[in-house]
Amino acid sequence: MIMEHLLPQKLEFLLMFGISLFWTIAYVLIIYKGFKNQTYGVPLAAICLNISWEFLLTFILPFHPLQQIVTLVWFLLDCIILLQFLYYSTKTLPKRTLYLAVLSLIVIGFLVQYGMAIEFNDTMSLYSAFGINLVMSIFFIKMILTKDLQGQSLSIALFKMIGTLCASILSYSFFPQSLLLTILYILILIVDVVYILMILNKSITTVHRSPIYRSIKKVDL
Repeated sequence: MIMEHLLPQKLEFLLMFGISLFWTIAYVLIIYKGFKNQTYGVPLAAICLNISWEFLLTFILPFHPLQQIVTLVWFLLDCIILLQFLYYSTKTLPKRTLYLAVLSLIVIGFLVQYGMAIEFNDTMSLYSAFGINLVMSIFFIKMILTKDLQGQSLSIALFKMIGTLCASILSYSFFPQSLLLTILYILILIVDVVYILMILNKSITTVHRSPIYRSIKKVDL
């Protein structure tokens, strides 16, 4: 793909800052919520794909010093999220099976993403990044259907969506000719909005079911 620059350089830097800031906040909130609820905030497949992508962009195929720093921070934060998953999942799954699954997913994710980056000359690994992002968005919806609000919050959903929206706008300004990437931007945004609406609905339902809310309603009546 031929890189273009449809946006002014200052706006490009602003979007880059937004990507780094909002996704880092999302990761920190996921970790905080995980410890608070004693659970994990990201499904295993998504964690492993994230870690393999961040390892690739940090240690194997970095394309900019600042990007390398940001992806290193994300890599370390995702390692904490993975440790949360391992710690809170050993109660339901045998350790040996769990560790083997994690190692296999990380290795497979790394090899496939490395192959894609080389095969398609994708120096920024954008196809992998937005593909993983869509997988994460779908898995988040699956989590809210199976785990309710455990490990999840509206703040996490909002920061993830805003960070991804910044990345989508910036990526489109670089590669407006890519149909596949454009489809991924749109799908991710749709799924993220659905996820936010589901969290809002769950939050309202949870409040209405709380004893405090019921007692207030009785007093009003």
